[in-house]
Amino acid sequence: MPTTQTIPLPPISYTRSARASRLRITIRPDKTITVTMPKNGNISEAKKFLQSKQAWIKKHLQKIEQQEKLQPTPDLSSGELIKAQENLFSRLDYFSDKYNFPYNKAVFRCQKTKWGSCSDKNNINLNINIVFLPKELQDYILLHELCHIRHKNHSKEFWNELDRYVGGRAKELSKELRKYRMRMSA
Repeated sequence: MPTTQTIPLPPISYTRSARASRLRITIRPDKTITVTMPKNGNISEAKKFLQSKQAWIKKHLQKIEQQEKLQPTPDLSSGELIKAQENLFSRLDYFSDKYNFPYNKAVFRCQKTKWGSCSDKNNINLNINIVFLPKELQDYILLHELCHIRHKNHSKEFWNELDRYVGGRAKELSKELRKYRMRMSA
């Protein structure tokens, strides 16, 4: 019987969720690994599942390392970070006025997985990590969230509207954004 080679993994946390219907592995940009199991899941089954997904885990850890090389972390002082945030708020206001997307309020948050979000009340949350992205992707995220003011989902109408503001490149920019990772987290 062939033996499967085990790769060294970062620390792994196991968690139970009442909402989980099956086992799931999550790898965060900081390389932390969480195995989520159903409420009455078995820890030994979760460990076997993790073992069976070694190749998948290795592939994703390597992808994160490649992203780190692609996107070196700039060293920003707190003053530079505040100035960058103010610049993004200014551009958000510019796009909001130019394309008639009135939002309620906008805030920066230290989020782990989302670049931004728009609530039902048209409050826009932006990830602090946006400041580390190229300007074109920053603008894409701002316009993406503003388009959610009119379309609260990712319907065909949403993507068509977003395409109007990003030169028909919404899906292309969305794909490009996946190459980047979160720098700072809470």
